Amino acid sequence: MVKYSVFPLLMFCLAVLPVHAEEIAVDPKAPAYHNARFGFSLSWTPGEYTVFEADNGDGITVTDGKGLTMQAYADLEPRASDVSRENFFAQANRKPKAEYKRVNKEQGWYALSYVENGNIIYIKQFYHKDHWPTLHFEYPQSMKKQYDPLVNKAVSTFRPF
Repeated sequence: MVKYSVFPLLMFCLAVLPVHAEEIAVDPKAPAYHNARFGFSLSWTPGEYTVFEADNGDGITVTDGKGLTMQAYADLEPRASDVSRENFFAQANRKPKAEYKRVNKEQGWYALSYVENGNIIYIKQFYHKDHWPTLHFEYPQSMKKQYDPLVNKAVSTFRPF
């Protein structure tokens, strides 16, 4: 059996998500999103954002033009249905550069954070047998204080199912 790393495929999917998307309107005073296809939802702090929803309904990409990229989507990695719950959580332990790592097997999720090329990367991913609801942030490390309220609100309101 050949094993493949999920991370390169995930990064490829993230890179092409906005290309096949359409801009959607959100209330700038109370930005929120509910994904009809997979049932996840979240909200974030008020501000000026551009929000794109993937044409296939997998999720959204939110940007602010200052360095923030937030993505909320269902990871449909082709082998997701073949990955056991234990192997899903083992993935979190295979991210050696993670400076912050939290695994909650009871609630079925893990969260990772690390710095790469001067950007903070934060990922929270939930386990489901055929898709993985995911919240992904990337923003300049120098703007951590500015983005902390947005990240905290989005993470605390992210409901995977």
